[in-house]
Amino acid sequence: MSLTQDACERLREAIVSGKFEFGERLSEEQIARALGMSKAPVRAAFMDLRDMGLVTIVPQAGTYVVTPSRQDVEAMSRFRAMLEREALDTALARDPDALVHRLNGAISQMQHAIDVGEWWLYSRADSAYHRAILQMAGNRYLEKAYDLTANALEALRARLQSGEGNFWSRSFAEHIELRDLVARREFEAARALLQEHILIINRSLSLPETDPQARQKGKRRSDQECLEILSAPLAP
Repeated sequence: MSLTQDACERLREAIVSGKFEFGERLSEEQIARALGMSKAPVRAAFMDLRDMGLVTIVPQAGTYVVTPSRQDVEAMSRFRAMLEREALDTALARDPDALVHRLNGAISQMQHAIDVGEWWLYSRADSAYHRAILQMAGNRYLEKAYDLTANALEALRARLQSGEGNFWSRSFAEHIELRDLVARREFEAARALLQEHILIINRSLSLPETDPQARQKGKRRSDQECLEILSAPLAP
C-alpha cells in the first residue's frame, strides 16, 4: 500500500465512522505529522477523498469534511434504494440460500458489535450486509454505481447509529427480518422492507450547520487527538 493509499484509507475510516465530524476542517500539516509522512501524500489523499464525496476542498480556505444537504441525502438514498432493489432481485433469482448465508455472516458481526457496545463496529457490519446483497447479484456495474455514494451514505448512517433514539436497535431488527424473509421465500415483502430500511434516513437524520463561515469556526483538534484517531486499526 502506498503512502497516499494509507493516508486515504485512514482518513476515509475516520470520516465514515464519525471520528471526524461533518464540516470539520482537516489540517494537511497536522495529519502528515500524525501519520509520519510528508504533506504530499496527504494532499493526494484529500483529492481521492473529494472524489469519494467525503471532503470539500475550498481554495485558499482548506479541506473540510463534507456536510451533505437535505437534498443530497434524499437523492443519494433514493439512488441507493434503486440499486439495492435491483441487486436484491438478481441475487434472489440466482441463489437465495447463498444470500442468506452471506447475510448471516454480517448479522453475526452486528451482534458482536452490540455485545461490546461499539457502534463503529456495527457500522462496518452494516456496510458488509448491504455489500453482500450487491456482490451476490454478480453484476460489477451495479457495484461500481453503488460506490458513487457508498462512502457518504455510510458516514450518514454511522452518525444515526451513534446518536440518540432507537435507530441502532431498529436497524438490527430490520436486518434480521430481511434475512428471515429471504429464507422463507417471501421475496416481495423482502423488497418492500429493504426500500423502507434504506429510505428511513430521510426522516431520521438531523444535519449540522452548512454555512462555510460557521464551519470554519469549528473546533480544532490537538495533535494527540489527531494521532489517536488516525492510528486506530483499519478494517480487515
